[in-house]
This record gives sequence, structure tokens and C-alpha cells, in this order.
Amino acid sequence: MKYKRIYLDRYSYFITMVTQHREPLLINHIALLRDAFKRSRVRYAYTIEAIVILPDHLHMIITPKKAKEYSNIVSHIKRSFVYGLDDHIKEKSKMRLGNAKYKRKHAGIWQERFYEHTIRNEKDLLEKMTYIQNNPVKHDLVQHFNDWPYSSFVKMSG
Repeated sequence: MKYKRIYLDRYSYFITMVTQHREPLLINHIALLRDAFKRSRVRYAYTIEAIVILPDHLHMIITPKKAKEYSNIVSHIKRSFVYGLDDHIKEKSKMRLGNAKYKRKHAGIWQERFYEHTIRNEKDLLEKMTYIQNNPVKHDLVQHFNDWPYSSFVKMSG
């Protein structure tokens, strides 16, 4: 059965992207990931309502100007991130997956699919915001969400 995504203009989407085999690549290459987001924002119009980046996955709520583009936004971020990785990281992934799967566009660095949920109302938005906010605590990375530096909920100093 083929999964069918929902595309509704003027809605926000809760998205989860996970690295292949939960490899902890994202924090170690945070500058590259940030650059991938910048590149996607040049090509696509969207706002990031909330985001948290963990070592092996990220959650975000985005509001695309054109709903039909959110899949393209995710794909562009993934491809840009993979493109900038060192060859030895890609080679390690290639060896783990085998040549057939490695040739796909995400080069075995990301899970092929991503999770998406259409935000339907304020209660739904608040639930997903709270989930994003508390995700580093859930994964025992910090004791308080404000202490995780790779989140839109990070405590601003000064």
C-alpha cells in the first residue's frame, strides 16, 4: 500500500527526519545541517515554527507557503546535508548498505521516508510544540529543555 501525504495550504506540518541506522551524525555536523536549511530556504518559502535537532534525528514544525512543497523541502535538506559530508562517511554508509541502496538520493545517510503530521488546530500545535521542546529531556541528553543548544526553545543568555 502506498502512503499518501496530505497537502493543505495555510497549514503547518510536524516533521520528523531520522538518520539511517540512527547514526549520530547531526550534532557532529551541525554547521553542515544549518547550511542545508539555509539552502532550502533560498529555494522554498517556509517558516520554521519550532525545531529540535538531536544526534540522530530532528523534529520540526514548518509552515510552507505552498503546501505541496513540504516534501521537496525535506528532500532538499537531506540532499544538501549528504552532499556536504566527507567522503569517508558516505563510504562507511555505502559499505553498510551495499551498492544498490546506496545509489539512492540520500546515500544511505537518511532514512528514505520521513514522518509528517498535519497540524489541525491550536491544541494539536501545542502538543507538538511541547513534544519538540521536551525531546532532548526524553532522550536523556539534558535534564531541562533549556539546556539543549540545538533547539528553538534554547534559553537566550544576556
